[in-house]
Parts: sequence; structure tokens; C-alpha cells
Amino acid sequence: MKRIAILLALGAVPAAADPLDLIDYARLFAENADRVETVSSDRDILQMGDITILRGNEEGFEYTGLDQSGEGAVGCFVSVLASLESALQACEITLPPEQQVISDTYRSTALAFYAENAFPPADLDEVERRFDALVASEIELSRPFCDDLAVVTDFSDRLFAQATKAEVDGMMSVPRLPVANPCL
Repeated sequence: MKRIAILLALGAVPAAADPLDLIDYARLFAENADRVETVSSDRDILQMGDITILRGNEEGFEYTGLDQSGEGAVGCFVSVLASLESALQACEITLPPEQQVISDTYRSTALAFYAENAFPPADLDEVERRFDALVASEIELSRPFCDDLAVVTDFSDRLFAQATKAEVDGMMSVPRLPVANPCL
């Protein structure tokens, strides 16, 4: 995970528990009320396997999901893919064919994982629409990277390198909520 951690530090760092807003945390807490632990007057915790979900007003977010699987937070990876895609679009950069194949594979695999593991499970078409909307929302924020294209191209070179594939495959190997934290 070290290679991905370095890459994530270069990309967007999501603060929300769910970058595509497809996890119904309120319902998750309601359906698992017997497992919710109250730790203070404004903080509850729900442990769902390798995922810890905090409920409280943390930095303006009611819910924070923490992936403790050791494989990496899939929501963070989806955010990074969206940030990179928005930079590529903003700067009108075309990936080399071999990187485009890897990019397409990562996108389809990550979005399928997201759809299957959201709560409740989500329709893949809806996941793809929300991903595309996230990409579109970040295009203007990505334009400053066009002044130094090496930032974008170096990032894509590292993310789409063959050495990173095993880490991404590992990330998708353990079914769990696609939360966005930790994203470093």
C-alpha cells in the first residue's frame, strides 16, 4: 500500500465518508442499532467488520467511515480516479493506450465494487452517473495542474504502472463498505 499511499497524497483527499453519496449511513445505524456503541454525548461508533463508522459532527460531516482492512479505502481510490480523470479532461491529456486500458479496468472494477458494497447495494448505472458527476465537478479545480503537466502525467504513470496493479487488486479483494478514509 505504500505506492498507493504516495499517489493518494498527490491527489484529492476526500473528507466525506462516501464520495459518491451512495451509502445510507442513517439506515445502516438504524438496522444495526443493537451494535451501536455510544462513546460520548455527540459520538457513536458502529463496527462493521473491518469498517468503523463514526456518527457525530466531525468537521461538518455527520458520518466518517474508516477502512481498517489494511487493503485501502475504496472510496478514496474512487476519489483519486475521479480527480485524475478530471485533470486529464481539464488539460486535454490523452493517456498512452496501455495506460488507458489500465485506467478503464481500474474504473470499471472500482465502480462495480462500489455498487456491490454500498449500503444498500447500488445500481451500477447510478454509480457511474455519480462518478461522472464527481469528475465534472472537479474539472475547474484541476485546471491549475495544466500549468505543470508533469504533475498529471507523473501521477498517471505511477498509478497505472504494472507494479501498482497488485495493490489495486488487493484493495478490491475484500468485500466491505467503500468508505473514503484513511486516504493517505
